[in-house]
Amino acid sequence: MRPLTLGDLQRGATVPRDSGAPHDVMPPWMDRDRFDRGRKFIQRHLPGVFLSQYMALLVGFSVASLLDVLLFTGKSSTVEQSMRRYISTARRLLLWHDGDVWDVNSKAHASVMKVRNMHSQVAQAITKDSKGCESRGQQGHRTGEQVHTTGNGLTDCKQNKHFSCTTGIKADSDKVFISQYDMALTQSGFVGFVLQREKFGICCNIAELEDYIFFWRGIGYLLGIEDRFNMCSGNYAETCRIFDQIEHEVVKPAFLNPPQGFDVVTTSFVEVLCLR
Repeated sequence: MRPLTLGDLQRGATVPRDSGAPHDVMPPWMDRDRFDRGRKFIQRHLPGVFLSQYMALLVGFSVASLLDVLLFTGKSSTVEQSMRRYISTARRLLLWHDGDVWDVNSKAHASVMKVRNMHSQVAQAITKDSKGCESRGQQGHRTGEQVHTTGNGLTDCKQNKHFSCTTGIKADSDKVFISQYDMALTQSGFVGFVLQREKFGICCNIAELEDYIFFWRGIGYLLGIEDRFNMCSGNYAETCRIFDQIEHEVVKPAFLNPPQGFDVVTTSFVEVLCLR
């Protein structure tokens, strides 16, 4: 069963981040020729694809559940941190497109698995910290938001071992951090804006876009997204419909009313690109 609407994806909000699917076995629906055509898409349209993903990152910072993770890791709040993070991200993306992610002995496969493992480790850490916040709150200790001023004069969330408390992540023992829904939203950022190809100078046909969508279906599988929450499981029209719902029902409302920490992360990111 594949998702056809945003509602289908949102059912994954309570489902843990990793499907548990084996990383060394291709799924039965995998078509290597089609996957490789999608892999080469970025090689032909690199500037437009990267520009679209730059825009997706900027607006994606406004989605609270995704921003919480960035703030928790403490690697996006300064220009130096952002530069290291996003140069590393760009290198990973190029490696996934240039290498063979299905070859378990390749650097590309190892890179995907490293990201998958990082997701699990961060989710476990946030969950543990959130439960610690809940416990401290019940004991009468201070919880809630604390801020400090960074070197560039911006207000940032204080980084300490109780970061999820101080960034306002709700202490909720039932909350799933980096859920299947969060993974699907992140996946949409790598694909959705590319579908609006004319806006980013990408000259291609629908068949090429469907190959690119299929490539990200495979990457999503390797990262641990279940098929029922993999927004790249359908054709061009179906994927566009889901992304349109994400854009209008999730991203735009969040962008118009961004959460605390949004200004810090976006300013650092933009300054990196401006090479200030």
